[in-house]
Amino acid sequence: MRFLFFGSIRKSLIVLVLLAMLPALAILLYTGRELRGRVVHDAETYALRQVQAMAAHHERVVDNARLLLMTLAKSSEVRSLDAAACQTLLADILGRNAAYVSLSLADVNGRVLVAAPAVSVAHIGEANFFRRAMHAGAFTVGEYTLLKTERRVVVQFGQPVLDAGNQPIGLLIADFDLNYFGRIFYDTHLPEHSVFTLTDANGMRLTRFPETEKYTWVADLPQMVARMSGRDEEGVFLETGVDGVSRLYSFKRLHFQGASFPYLMIRLGIPVDQALSEARFVIIRNVTLLVLATILALVTAWFVAEFTMLRRLTMLISAADKLKTGDLSARTGMSLGDGELGQLAVAFDGMAEGLEQKEKERSLASEQLLRLNEELEDRVAQRTEQLAGANRNLEQTLDDLQRTQKQLVLSEKLAALGELVAGVAHEINTPVGVALSASSTLAEKNRALAELFALGEMKRSNLAQYLEDAREGTEMILMNLGRASELIRSFKMVAADQVSEHRRTFNVKDYIDEVLLSLRPKLKKTGHRITVRCAPDLVIESYPGAFSQILTNFIVNSLVHGFEPEQAGEIRIEATQTGGVLELCYADNGKGMAPEIRDRIFEPFFTTARSQGSTGLGLHIVFNIVTRTLGGTIACESLPGQGTSFRVTMPL
Repeated sequence: MRFLFFGSIRKSLIVLVLLAMLPALAILLYTGRELRGRVVHDAETYALRQVQAMAAHHERVVDNARLLLMTLAKSSEVRSLDAAACQTLLADILGRNAAYVSLSLADVNGRVLVAAPAVSVAHIGEANFFRRAMHAGAFTVGEYTLLKTERRVVVQFGQPVLDAGNQPIGLLIADFDLNYFGRIFYDTHLPEHSVFTLTDANGMRLTRFPETEKYTWVADLPQMVARMSGRDEEGVFLETGVDGVSRLYSFKRLHFQGASFPYLMIRLGIPVDQALSEARFVIIRNVTLLVLATILALVTAWFVAEFTMLRRLTMLISAADKLKTGDLSARTGMSLGDGELGQLAVAFDGMAEGLEQKEKERSLASEQLLRLNEELEDRVAQRTEQLAGANRNLEQTLDDLQRTQKQLVLSEKLAALGELVAGVAHEINTPVGVALSASSTLAEKNRALAELFALGEMKRSNLAQYLEDAREGTEMILMNLGRASELIRSFKMVAADQVSEHRRTFNVKDYIDEVLLSLRPKLKKTGHRITVRCAPDLVIESYPGAFSQILTNFIVNSLVHGFEPEQAGEIRIEATQTGGVLELCYADNGKGMAPEIRDRIFEPFFTTARSQGSTGLGLHIVFNIVTRTLGGTIACESLPGQGTSFRVTMPL
């Protein structure tokens, strides 16, 4: 069946361009979806990390209150219930702890003896919080209470005061204002329209930042409470807030020892639109660029069809029409260099020329001779023109080949740098992982010691064991982080030099060590030994990036081609300066090369290990760097079974 739509060359090219863009569009949409998923995951991780930090801060507030009240309860002023001395002491402590609203001391019957600042409540003996604290004889966390006149929520911490016989004689009380978390919320500099909420186990919203007064001590949304009251103690979910804004929420439930309530729920919400704005911008930008590229490709296809096909077809049709009317001199004027249409045109011209020749045979002999002479001149001119066109095509082909060669060389350099990045990143994972594990262990031992101290059960042996563990953990962290820092410093210097063309002063011995350190992921998998001979004070001014490329390609060439798979070889590197010339000698004791291979190693794309992924550009890059960038010379010596050596000289 004939497809009428493809009868036009222009339409066919347009359809081909559109079909070629479809895979690009599919890839773009797929990568956009992956980007969106990655952004959502990052936002979830960020939100959960922030809410964990705020939860940890609240836990520290409770722990600090416990330590503060326990310390005050053991002071002589408090144990003697000296009102005047306690007034001065509590006022001084309150001035140093802005997180607390008030500090007070009540006797065993609940009569408030001292309060800083002074309060109107003189007796708290009937309060549930007071009775539980006196009955338990230990630190107690009271319920969250709304101060209606001040429109804020506070929570009370209580610590019984014991006499010499460990009998309660009073109660120290600290009131903590939840508005204190407002400063933490605003200091965190969260994204715009983010919210932070504290909700008790009964679903009452204790406070919210921002718009604190509006949403303080009101019932929380049921769907929010249901999300946070499940099996998991922490997590993230997507929900619409009371203000109608869709947010990504992270939550955590807090449990306090000695509290009258089962748990406290804290929640942090980050707007979804803001979290996905970057991914949306990238997708829209890429789609726009793809549309522009499609339009450009369509316009290009249109003009390509016009200038490379249709105009030539018009010339061919016009010549055929003239031939049909009897004009045997009609020609297309095209040559073989014009592609398939040129071949067709040449065949057409040949046919017309044959017809014209038969017509001329009927002319007089003199006219035939004259005509033949004129045709001979025309043929010579035509051949000359064809040869000129062929020369131009050959020059264009040579330029394309050189440009392609440069692009392949650049790709080889970038591929080597990418492999270096991957190797160093894998090498850094080990010390960083060890340091992280040691840090986690140290944090756990610190928490355990704090619990022993809070319970009053800490022994001298516990403290001594903790100090020994802290010393070992700190030494392990410092040693592994120092190792990772050294790897990163070396990689940054070598990688930056490999992509830079700047000339600078550097120490040759130190730079060789940096290059070897950056290649350690490759070298440590082998049993090869590297010996470096270079004066430690040899400092030159040259191109370190070129120096790194030369040395890296030499070593990689030895690893791939120079040694047998199980061989434990030796590599020698020697650098000396004589006058204004630096001489670099590199040698290995590998399997060497035959003379016919050695004579071609600097040719582009020549390799004996193409099946192993080699491109044959490594030593060609070295040759170009030495001769062009550095203006020096390079020579190679090698025999089968006697290793390979390179001698590079570069003027300084």
